[in-house]
This record gives sequence, structure tokens and C-alpha cells, in this order.
Amino acid sequence: LASLTKESFACEGLFLCPKMNKNRKIASFLDHFPPKVAEYCFNLWDEHRFDFIVSKKRDSKLGDFRYSPDKGFQITVNNNLNPYAFLVTYLHEVAHLTTYLKYKNKVNPHGQEWKDAFLELFDPILDPELLPQELVSVLTAYLKNPVATSNGYTPLVETLKKFDAPSDEDIILLFNLPEGTTFKLKNLTLQKGKLRRTRYICQEVHSGKLYLVAKNAQVQTLEA
Repeated sequence: LASLTKESFACEGLFLCPKMNKNRKIASFLDHFPPKVAEYCFNLWDEHRFDFIVSKKRDSKLGDFRYSPDKGFQITVNNNLNPYAFLVTYLHEVAHLTTYLKYKNKVNPHGQEWKDAFLELFDPILDPELLPQELVSVLTAYLKNPVATSNGYTPLVETLKKFDAPSDEDIILLFNLPEGTTFKLKNLTLQKGKLRRTRYICQEVHSGKLYLVAKNAQVQTLEA
């Protein structure tokens, strides 16, 4: 990935040449974005020409934006997201890029300038002809005052989860579990405790150690 230039993007290690036919590039976006907005998302890349990398799943983040004088702009989005979650994360990060272009480092990362940019990017596609009506309604409410991560807004988390591919695992959002329920997160077996602001105090069953777990964390239940 270090060999990327400012005029390329990568999907799972596949590097697409900037001279490649435009329709073929847009087709590659269809692998990750909802079909009706894939060209719009491609055009944002085509306009700003940042390094776009579809990354392996990362537990710590859904995507990120980086800039360095040597390497230019880079945006990554996790490959395990469903198309609508991928779209939200992508536009979240593009909003960081457009905010940086306008203000450099003179504003807060998720301040009003970024919020305005995020809404401006989403506005052309907040249309039931392009996205599901339920998602449009939730996004319209969310974008009035978006938070630093989409996982921090419960209605959006629940709506996006509906578009996930079916899974054999019993996955549920932590806040939907009763207090005292035992669940699995990563390699830990935890018991749900009290809510502290936006995180639950959870105790690891085997070691007794305490962890703060985001209330919207997707966990695997171990109890009926």
C-alpha cells in the first residue's frame, strides 16, 4: 500500500491505474457502495484524487482520513461493512478531507465545519429514489448534529445493522442485553454491568478485570 500515488485507489490490494477506463473504475465502486450512489462516490474520488484503500476489518475504527506532505491524502474504509454503512463511513472521511482543504488544522476534527461538510456531501443523495426511505429518515435526523462516530447514534446503528448480511452468530447490540447477561466480545467473555454515560462497565468472567464497553458494541450472546 505504500506504493500508492495520489491518483490511485486500492481494493483489497488491487491497485487501479488512473488511466483505466472510467466505467471500469465506477464498476469497482459497485463492489462496496449501494448501486444508485456508486457513481456519486466515485466522482468525489475523481474530484479530489485521494488514496482510497478498502482495508481489512479493524476493531478500533470503521475508517480514517490522513494527510501528510509527502504522501498526500488517504482515506480508508473497512471491507466488512455493508454497502450503506460503507457509504456513511466513506462520506464521513471525505468530509474530513474537504474540511481540511478549506480550513487546514485551524478547526476541531469533528467541529461545526466538519458537520456542515458531512451534511453537504450527503445532501445530494438523501433521496428515497437513491437510498431506502428508513435510512434517509434516520440520516436526515443524524446529520443535523452528527457525532464523531456513527456508532454513537443508536438509531443509525440499528438501521444500518438491518442491511448486514445474515450471520449464523447470535449478534446483538450490547444496550439491548439485560444487565448481568454474559456475552462475548473479541476474545473476552464478559458480564454486562452498569451504564456509565455511553459505556457499560463489564467484568471479564475469568479474570475479574473491568472493561468499559460502548453501549452500541456488537456482541455475541452466550445466554438465551
